[in-house]
Amino acid sequence: MSSSKKLEVIYYNGQPDGIRSIRRHLSTMTTYVIPRPLLAEAKKISGINRPGIYYLVNENDENKIARIYVGQTRNGISRLDDHNRQKDFWNKAIMFLADSKTFSLDIISGLEEHAIVKAHESKRYSVENSVKPQYEIDEYDLPIIEEIYEEIQFIMATQGYKMSGNARDLNNADILHTTRNGIKAFGVYDGERFEVLDGSQINMDKPTNLERYNRQRKELLDSGSISVVDGKYILHATIEFNTPSGASDFVLGGSTNGWTEWKNGEGKTLDALFRKK
Repeated sequence: MSSSKKLEVIYYNGQPDGIRSIRRHLSTMTTYVIPRPLLAEAKKISGINRPGIYYLVNENDENKIARIYVGQTRNGISRLDDHNRQKDFWNKAIMFLADSKTFSLDIISGLEEHAIVKAHESKRYSVENSVKPQYEIDEYDLPIIEEIYEEIQFIMATQGYKMSGNARDLNNADILHTTRNGIKAFGVYDGERFEVLDGSQINMDKPTNLERYNRQRKELLDSGSISVVDGKYILHATIEFNTPSGASDFVLGGSTNGWTEWKNGEGKTLDALFRKK
């Protein structure tokens, strides 16, 4: 049985989508979620100039991460001033800061390198870090780094951001598929969110009925997350949707019913698997 975890959250301006800090019980690390327009206001918070790593994120219309940048800081929020001047893509910063005794320079550098590798491996979004840091993680530091990153993943998940690419490690029995009109796409559903997996085909010849999905397709095509392979459009990322029908609309085009489009390896529809048990 998994252990319980207690989080303390402070909403600095009384708004759920404003500046907030998050701290897990007994942890020495504090997370700060900072909307870009509130960057100057966030600088007034005590303790926000400590060392750590940070994510700059750009969210799409469904509040999912579309692009991400990973960096390290030795002086907390002050590091974001350069990014505020030089990087246009981001609309939110998420910082993971700890006291100097917890985050040595080696741990910070190793954690940044580890987070960048994991971001690329997840294939969930476009990663702005095109070059992997030239830093070799010491074998004695690796367990600490992995433990800290596990906490980062958990905190990010509480904010609605999945960071891992675990969908690719699922058993075949968990993977759903659709093959209508010659399009072969694959996905997983957890009862709340549907994920279309990398390697899926996308019917780019047929627009969807929702313009936001057409825009999302174009953005992925422009970024290389969708490319033409042997005459077929292939997805090279894992894309999350709020509903099964949104996922099938994105893949197949037009307007679809995801509850009947998605089936498991035995041919059972998602409707039969989740609604008619």
